[in-house]
Amino acid sequence: MAAGVPTVLALTVGGLLVSQGADASNTVAINVNASQNLGTVPSMANGVNTATFDGHLNDGAATAALADAGVDALRYPGGSTADAYRWQTNTTVDGLGYANPANGFDDFMGIARKTGASPIITVNYGSGTAAEAAAWVRYANVTKHYGVKYWELGNEVSGDGTYGTMWEHNVKPKGATAYANNIADYITQMKAADPGIKVGAVLNLHNSWPDGLVASNYGDTADWNTTVLKKDGPRLDFVILHYYPTSKSEAELLTQYRNIAAIVKATRAEISKYAGSNASKIQIMVTETDSSFEYDSVPAALYAADSYMTFLQNKVQNIDWWDEHNGPGSTSGRLPDGSTEYGDGGILSSGGCNGGVCEPTANTPFPAYYGLKAVGGFATPGAQMVATTSSNSAVTAYAVKTSTGMNLMLVNHSSQTSEPVSISYAGFNAANVTSAEQFSEANKKLQQIRGLSAHGLTLPAYSITVLKLSSSGTAPAPAASCTVTAGTSVSWPGGYTENVKITNTGANAAGDWKITFGLPAREHVTASWNVTHSQRGATVTAQPVSYDRTIAAGATLPFGFNASDTGAPAQPTWYALNGVRCTGH
Repeated sequence: MAAGVPTVLALTVGGLLVSQGADASNTVAINVNASQNLGTVPSMANGVNTATFDGHLNDGAATAALADAGVDALRYPGGSTADAYRWQTNTTVDGLGYANPANGFDDFMGIARKTGASPIITVNYGSGTAAEAAAWVRYANVTKHYGVKYWELGNEVSGDGTYGTMWEHNVKPKGATAYANNIADYITQMKAADPGIKVGAVLNLHNSWPDGLVASNYGDTADWNTTVLKKDGPRLDFVILHYYPTSKSEAELLTQYRNIAAIVKATRAEISKYAGSNASKIQIMVTETDSSFEYDSVPAALYAADSYMTFLQNKVQNIDWWDEHNGPGSTSGRLPDGSTEYGDGGILSSGGCNGGVCEPTANTPFPAYYGLKAVGGFATPGAQMVATTSSNSAVTAYAVKTSTGMNLMLVNHSSQTSEPVSISYAGFNAANVTSAEQFSEANKKLQQIRGLSAHGLTLPAYSITVLKLSSSGTAPAPAASCTVTAGTSVSWPGGYTENVKITNTGANAAGDWKITFGLPAREHVTASWNVTHSQRGATVTAQPVSYDRTIAAGATLPFGFNASDTGAPAQPTWYALNGVRCTGH
């Protein structure tokens, strides 16, 4: 065993590997269904924003860190700077940002090529022209043969004062109609320069200001997304979302990934409704996100892992963290674990100081870096994402099939508690853990660990664990399958009644079955019938009553429950039978 590599001391209890002293009765059950495909990991999934104002953009250590983290997309020239940036002279509009003389477009492309990352370029909509953008495409792909495929039409353009608040520079007429009309010319001229590029338009995030507002004072007759998609949807290749969750606590931050499915679903519905026959070809890209709370904390790393994987499972093409280097914020403080919060949204330190508080040496990774690195090593391009379930919402699980086996990522949200987990597989015969890495609050680096089983381990508090597994080579047992129909029969202020029917559509009977389903965190099951129930966090487990322990192949189990809710009642978002997600709802 290599020196310096920690060993997990473990023992087997009833066939389950648990840490010494762990209580097997509290074990979190993780189920992996290798037969339920959730899609392929895109080639540019794991992205990071870069910025022309970054004084450390060209540091060799920074480039090496990006490559080591498996970052495969880099966005440039940097958020709102893009709408004030003159790419030909590497300058910005007077008084609006700063362009480091060493950070021109060719310099950036040198970094992209060294890391192997796909560039995403945001053209200047706010103070530029369609001709200027087309000239950039022509220079990049015709003159220099860089092959830049993805081009954004401005950055957060609806923040130009259209809806009152203004942070985005825009000298053009305000309003969704003006933007939709103007980018039509951008698309025409940019694709004339290179017909092979993909262009994307800015949309507002579902259920987040100013989504749904109509700027009638600027001539709009519909909200931003409707207007843009109706006008330009037939010619767009992707749409752009930015997701900055609002959290008041670490616990709340660690639930923000749960909003992602609804955001993507609503955006996809808008595209389908308004973009015509081109709708199915339009990709969704999230070109800015970060924790927006305790930027330099371990929970920020956990949020990064959860959010990136949840976006990918919902078929988002690319996610880009804000950003590579950002610098210390206006205030600093002490985090619950005793470390310093610098208010720095970057994944790497800039080495700056503010108010007498100085960051570590430039290019020192902050925790969020290791969240992205975990994703980069786990969700490799081309891997097949497959379904998982967890019996306790304190632990999230993600799995991908690779050419050599399977990768599994487990995220423990418990701040103080180590969580023992058991792992079962359908459609995959797990043999050995060929390699494993772990990041935790106790050890804030993603480091190798050894001594693990493919079927169980204990996760440290606040941690990310990545396992790479080999297959035994024998034919796996056939995966279970199920369908669900559910509906609310009665609702009242503060609660509702749900009636559920689970049908076993697998080839075999499900004996000693277990049904799990997920509720919003604010909801709790108060009563159930035809099952016995328990609840841990947002996950409810329903098990047989004494007279109904088997669901025969093709048979249906009816059951129901009452739930209390402190807000608007919301049905379960998923159901699973023996760890396999059911279709329908």
